[in-house]
Amino acid sequence: MKKVMQCSKFLLSLVLIVGIVLAAAGHEATAKGSAKASGASSVFVAVNDTLVTYPVSPVIHKGTLYVPLVETASAMNISVQYSKGKVTLKHNAGASVTLPANGQNTLVKNGKTFISFRVLSQKFGFQLSYLSNQNLYRALNKGAALTDAQLANKYSSYIQQNKTKATAAAKPAAGSRTIYITFDDGPSPYTPQLLNVLDQYNVKATFFMLGNQIANHPASAARIVKEGHGVGLHGMTHQKNKFYASPYSALNEMNMDNAQLHKAANVNTKLIRPPYGSKPYFTKAYRDQTAAYGYRLWDWNIDSNDWRYKSNPQKIYDSVMRDVKNMKKKGITPVVLFHDQQATVSILPKMIKAIQAEGYTFKPLTNDMKPLNFWHDER
Repeated sequence: MKKVMQCSKFLLSLVLIVGIVLAAAGHEATAKGSAKASGASSVFVAVNDTLVTYPVSPVIHKGTLYVPLVETASAMNISVQYSKGKVTLKHNAGASVTLPANGQNTLVKNGKTFISFRVLSQKFGFQLSYLSNQNLYRALNKGAALTDAQLANKYSSYIQQNKTKATAAAKPAAGSRTIYITFDDGPSPYTPQLLNVLDQYNVKATFFMLGNQIANHPASAARIVKEGHGVGLHGMTHQKNKFYASPYSALNEMNMDNAQLHKAANVNTKLIRPPYGSKPYFTKAYRDQTAAYGYRLWDWNIDSNDWRYKSNPQKIYDSVMRDVKNMKKKGITPVVLFHDQQATVSILPKMIKAIQAEGYTFKPLTNDMKPLNFWHDER
């Protein structure tokens, strides 16, 4: 224990930086489904001898590990008070510090405040260590009784179990008989009918919803979540000149959309789909902005063309089934674009039965999956 506590600041900083680089390279914490509940994670945080559990996962932002402030501070015996855009942290031993609630060392994501784990630890006299095998970050002071190795052993089963879950969840079912169907632009007056069809055939889908539509149909948004479907963000306006005015305007619309989703259904999501798909307008500057907030970009590999064939639902059916069968031959998992509209609802029962006859199971997209998009951006 003394050896750990006496490590030089240089070595500790070096170890932590190496850990953060590794995490940024492919071990960013994820949480399956909505931010309402904890999920499988591949990044772990401990304070002294106790692993900290979170309702939403830590994130890597610009190479720095950020942790949910309230839960981490509580584990460190630090109280948190918010006032006028600032957050005051006070340790029960008397030390106190005030920081901007969304500043250089803090960030707000989906309505929750995160703080640099390194900064929080250093402000209150905790030293840092990193256990690379477990991807475990640890803050420790004189309250620690276990060595790093003993701590790792204490939580080895839990960490391995959650790593396995996170790895499995992060892999889409490429080449398997899984299909992901998605619906844009809702909720709408047709959403209850759409949900009735999905329920009848025990099918799960994903809804990329507009914030203004959620505000108009909050009960449908809540029902989507309650019935186990995936949820994603589609912005607020669906107007090219407004949404794509700047990278910040796009991010702001997604954040506003997420706020509407939380208001209606008490969940947040990381899944986003920009209006008209991500190409050509959702360039790297836009993707960098949303990725920094933990959002994951989804397009599709089958366009149902339901937006084109509103007056001829049979053409929607023919278009989708042709592409599904072609992808089945190639071993590619279909991600299908539909829209929350009457024509789609009318042909959906026939289409579901045909897809099921091809041996497919319908699943919702989740926050942990590697996203499919036109830019091949896997963040």
